[in-house]
Amino acid sequence: MSRAPIDIVRDFLDAWSAGPEPLEQAIRDLFRPDTEWLNMGLSKTVGADEALALGAKFEASMGYAKIIVDTLHIAAAGDVVLTERMDRLVAADGREIAAFSIAGVFELDDDGKLVRWRDYTDPSAIGAIHSH
Repeated sequence: MSRAPIDIVRDFLDAWSAGPEPLEQAIRDLFRPDTEWLNMGLSKTVGADEALALGAKFEASMGYAKIIVDTLHIAAAGDVVLTERMDRLVAADGREIAAFSIAGVFELDDDGKLVRWRDYTDPSAIGAIHSH
């Protein structure tokens, strides 16, 4: 791997704040065909296409235009990167719709590609958005 896993994940999360197109490209660049993305207790996808389809579903149901990620803490042990984040959902008019505290675990392979990504958050916070 030519880059450190922590730098790969940091760049991936930073791409989210740049908008939907950079986020889609970052997913396509980082995911393998068998990459698992698990929103623990909520959903699981395999590969970039499923991840992007789930993201589009979230976007439509929650009404956000982009996600701004504030990385509060990030640490790595070998090919595993741990994050504590605040993911902020932002409407097209710039209004913040919601913010979620999330702990993420990113496992990378020797080529710097994402093998498995697990996000942990309070599902009741997501449910509260759907009830409005």
